[in-house]
Amino acid sequence: MNRKERARQRWQILKEALSGRQSSDTCKHSASVRRFSGYGLLNTTVQEVEGFKGAVWYRYTCPYQQDLQMNIRHLPGTINADTLLGFNNTGNVCVWPSEEIMAYYCLKNIEQFKNCNVCELGGGMTCLAGIAMCMLSEANNILVTDGNEDSVLNLSKIIENKENKVSFKVEDCDTRVLRWGDGELEQDLTNKYDFVLCADCLFFEEGREDLIKKVFNLLKDEGDLLSTFDDFVSLAKSVFNVEVMENYDDTIWDLHCKLKTDANGLYDENIHYPLYMKLTKKLT
Repeated sequence: MNRKERARQRWQILKEALSGRQSSDTCKHSASVRRFSGYGLLNTTVQEVEGFKGAVWYRYTCPYQQDLQMNIRHLPGTINADTLLGFNNTGNVCVWPSEEIMAYYCLKNIEQFKNCNVCELGGGMTCLAGIAMCMLSEANNILVTDGNEDSVLNLSKIIENKENKVSFKVEDCDTRVLRWGDGELEQDLTNKYDFVLCADCLFFEEGREDLIKKVFNLLKDEGDLLSTFDDFVSLAKSVFNVEVMENYDDTIWDLHCKLKTDANGLYDENIHYPLYMKLTKKLT
């Protein structure tokens, strides 16, 4: 199975969700992270359940970054057509390995974000990388976004969590709805960001050109997109200098190599191992 087939499988996840299946069942699909338990880069413990079958708060920690302790709110229940209509919402069906890796990579390279403006694009219900950056980076400001209003409402609750707010190093942390292919970018966001983070947030062909345009307009002239999504490289090269890396972190690479032989057939590198892509604007 190649990486293009991975995209087709994830579309099937959305199809199953639209049919009314529970998200926990949907996540058993072979393209889902639930089939593969993860790299162990982030650990979770249940902190609180909001009523009967309500949202669940998890405490996220990182064995490689002892200072990280963030509270993340997960929403349970059935994903339906009303929830998914009008945008790519696969990041809200499951937590993908790319999200785990993006969060870890940002923590591992936290110094590069000092005094920078950072935007996480299409981060779903949790925006793990962006929230981790709010916790431990010295960025000027961080904006976490998704195209789903329910996602952004959940992100607002995460940002406003009392324990999180006390622990945030970055005072200017915010969230808003941000979609690509949805008109011109707001003026206050145009050419603002030193870094845009994008953890596997798009794999539908019809949205790729819009995503490239949105990222281009968000970034400063010297800004960078850090992404774990690799399927639109050729399109991106029209306006970006593109660097794609397979081995981008020693710890992640060692885990990847070990899992290829020791994961009892649950680990498929074409599904679970994200490539790393860095895009920098071409200056004319």
